[in-house]
Amino acid sequence: MVMSKIKKTEFVALETADVAADLSLTAAGARAPQQARGKARVEGILDAAATLVVENGFAGVTMHKVAKQAKTPIGSMYHFFPDSESLVMALRNRHQLALESIDSANAKITTAKWRAFSPAEAIDALLTPYIEYMEDNPDCLIIFHALPAEEECEGKKEERIVRQLRKVVDARMPRVKPADRALYAEMLHSLAVGSMRIRVGASKGDPRQASRYLREIRRALTAYLTLLEAEG
Repeated sequence: MVMSKIKKTEFVALETADVAADLSLTAAGARAPQQARGKARVEGILDAAATLVVENGFAGVTMHKVAKQAKTPIGSMYHFFPDSESLVMALRNRHQLALESIDSANAKITTAKWRAFSPAEAIDALLTPYIEYMEDNPDCLIIFHALPAEEECEGKKEERIVRQLRKVVDARMPRVKPADRALYAEMLHSLAVGSMRIRVGASKGDPRQASRYLREIRRALTAYLTLLEAEG
């Protein structure tokens, strides 16, 4: 069997990802599929909804339009999603899970690796996975702009990001005063988030323009980190 070739740790990771995906559907008010065939159909429905979000905005996401785009019977749509709102929320939750997996991967980078990177490589490791995900999924920025997280959840997320940036700054500038390192981490976060909200948010209807802004944010953070390290 193919499954026998998968290591136990890999199987647990896959199983955990499936559980998380099911929970994200339930949280959106949708029904989690129980069989592989049903999971594939749900993914196809979400992919179709994503395409319509990019092409027509949220107005394009109706149950009938998504069913037509996904080439699936309307009855199958209602079997998993009671309405278009639950469909959009399930799509949002799918993106959230994907971004959290990138967070987890970054958290596993060791202090030694952060220290060995050049400034450009460090910023690249931090940002490029997110940029590539958003470029591959242009509906992501549109959805998060229109449906931001609750303030408490957003605050906790930003705290995690600042802690990750502090880990990078601590690894790369251990001789700098702790208070200054904290400030640098907060500034890196502010530069990234502020630019995202102002420029990327303003370009939500144009994924190509959003992609350009994301890559310029990476360039700006690289320049800032390079300057800090030269001064430190």
